[in-house]
Amino acid sequence: MNSIYVHIPFCEQKCCYCAFASFDNQFDQVQKYFQALQKEIESSTFEFRIGSIFIGGGTPSAVSPSIIEKILKTIREKFQVEKDAEITIEANPNSLDEKKLKEYFSMGINRLSVGVQSLENKQLKMLGRLHNKIQVFKALRVAKKVGFKNINCDLLLGLENQSVFQLKKAIKALKKYATHFSCYMLQVEDGTPVKSMVEGGRIKLPDDDKVVKIYHRLVVFLKRNGFEQYEISNFAKKGFECLHNLNYWGRGNYLGFGLGAHSFVGESRWANASNFFDYFAGKKAFSEKLNDKQVAEEIVMLGLRCCLGFRLSQLKKYGVILEKNPYFNEFLEKGVLKAENGVIKINPDYYGVSNLVIEELIDF
Repeated sequence: MNSIYVHIPFCEQKCCYCAFASFDNQFDQVQKYFQALQKEIESSTFEFRIGSIFIGGGTPSAVSPSIIEKILKTIREKFQVEKDAEITIEANPNSLDEKKLKEYFSMGINRLSVGVQSLENKQLKMLGRLHNKIQVFKALRVAKKVGFKNINCDLLLGLENQSVFQLKKAIKALKKYATHFSCYMLQVEDGTPVKSMVEGGRIKLPDDDKVVKIYHRLVVFLKRNGFEQYEISNFAKKGFECLHNLNYWGRGNYLGFGLGAHSFVGESRWANASNFFDYFAGKKAFSEKLNDKQVAEEIVMLGLRCCLGFRLSQLKKYGVILEKNPYFNEFLEKGVLKAENGVIKINPDYYGVSNLVIEELIDF
């Protein structure tokens, strides 16, 4: 499958943990940015049939729906978009209303990804979120009312004073609307306000062991409630797995348009500049052709992140015989890895330590 990612870098307020290419004080650049974005899409030399489109950010719901509609129109004119293509837009609860959601739905957007993060108002305030619990449910109710049947809710793990009880309570309340949950562990990134808050002692986050325990208990609870884990951080009702992300993990082709957006075609990868000045000048952050070792590493890393796994025969094409790695055989014997019809997958019980498993396996 081929996919398209469109980056909308504008936010009403930048969250204190966010290290993405997004800005809360650059709305004067909106018109110029979307002119450059449209030009970038129109000048693409690839002729792909597109199975998924993901409009992310930033906060796409912070800009006018008419702008989003124009970008989708440009994509449809440039590429062959499948009739049943999955088209996702990210949104924050506080910037959604019935009019906006109706416009999204009418332009063919069929999947909504809502940045809930927490249903505890104190935690939301600490994160720098502009919404509250009431706004979350108002937005979700309206989304269902206008016709959205595929709704993801993002949740963050590892917050100050967060408990398993709080998360279970949130999932119980949200599952009435959600067909998918993305549960990410809070990352303390350099240069973010949350890092300064942690270092200055203003907030105290739980240690890694506690977060992993919460994560494992959450996995079990989600499964009991009909949400199967198909990737480390992603859980879906049957048939509602995110096709766009599965294409990433399966190493399918994807084109990224917009500031800081990444693309991957064949074995080549490139990314746009992550500031307005360089993006408007058409500069790239990097461009590379993967060598055999890098390809093999990606096959293992991406395959073990999710339900897809990988075939040993895939690696042999790139000169890697994984059976020679003593850790590989040990992991199979201990049940960390499973071999199913020639496909190697990680036992879901070990998703929490998958990075350690992958590090041992890619020591080619």
